[in-house]
Amino acid sequence: MVTPRLSAIRVQAVEPPTEAVPEVDPRYPESLGLFDRGVIARRAVATVPQMVGVDVAWLGDAATRDQMVLRHTVNSTSGAIDGLVVPVGAGLGGKVLAARRPLWVSDYCGSQDISPHFKEQVAVEGVKAMMAVPIISGDRLWGVLYGANRADTAFGDRAIRALENIAAHLAAAELVAEDTRRMTEVAVRGERRKVARELRDTVGATLLALRSGIADLAAVPVLDHDIRSRLVDLEWQAVDVVEALGRALLSSGAAPESVSLGGAVRAHCEAFQRRTAIATRLTTLTDVPPMNAARIGALADAVRESLLNVEKHARARSVVATILASVDLVVVTVSDDGIGLPDPAEIERGIGLAAVGEGLARVGGAITIAANGDGGVTVHAQVPL
Repeated sequence: MVTPRLSAIRVQAVEPPTEAVPEVDPRYPESLGLFDRGVIARRAVATVPQMVGVDVAWLGDAATRDQMVLRHTVNSTSGAIDGLVVPVGAGLGGKVLAARRPLWVSDYCGSQDISPHFKEQVAVEGVKAMMAVPIISGDRLWGVLYGANRADTAFGDRAIRALENIAAHLAAAELVAEDTRRMTEVAVRGERRKVARELRDTVGATLLALRSGIADLAAVPVLDHDIRSRLVDLEWQAVDVVEALGRALLSSGAAPESVSLGGAVRAHCEAFQRRTAIATRLTTLTDVPPMNAARIGALADAVRESLLNVEKHARARSVVATILASVDLVVVTVSDDGIGLPDPAEIERGIGLAAVGEGLARVGGAITIAANGDGGVTVHAQVPL
């Protein structure tokens, strides 16, 4: 039963601690891992109950500046928390997202300062007291880290500081993971350029020598006509192979542009998955040759708008994006397994997709939207090379 004192509980801003607080085990960052954001987050949240002294913990993954998705709940009894999308200002975590400072409340469901958005789920989970701190590195807000108790609790500075310590280590690990991914991409590009140089110096040189030898042989005046014709055919085949190898080597050396397109599409897919919790996969089917910024931007805009439409209308369980380059086109598709387009006229009325179509048209591209075999929708955007 809620006592009169708790019925008037306000959301509390945390003041600076007045006494020393034990630091988190210095070996903690080593346990986080370096590459996978999901693994980093799960391991960090798993330490919260013991290090902070709470019953339940979870993470709000900031998909955009305006909302986050709750994930990785530890010690949940209902599963009601995972997957909730929290807008800025909603609930305790939404307030932290807006204020970028720790907040806590002793009686979540009884507080008049907490919006009613998630009180039903909190009640189902059996949570009473809750605290939340931002996960910040520099100017970047990665999300919000939560700790909660199933009994009324007035959290002290020591508990809040311990939760902040974990959030700080988590933010540092997120930066390390991001930098590691970037360095990995650079290393892969460097290795591909090295392989390209080796191919050019060995296979390329051999093909050129072979072509030259065939041409010299075909020029011998005493050759039979049929043999000469076959040698000429072989010479042209060698030319085709040399040109194909050249295009492949060019693609291998064109990493900055291709990574820009892949990176832009990947960023939109990751942001979409974070804010919706819908499984999203990106597949790059071929190398992407050099592209100018306008074409990259037009394709990336098509992906972003397609994902927004999935989020708003599709009720999908999964999304697949693909990138494919042919001889003269680069094609990006976004396919979902949702409910499709019940009203085809929505395509014409959609301001976002209309703007995307205009942007693609300005660079010679086009967009098509059609039903797919999964019952959902596939958006097909292409630009010329």
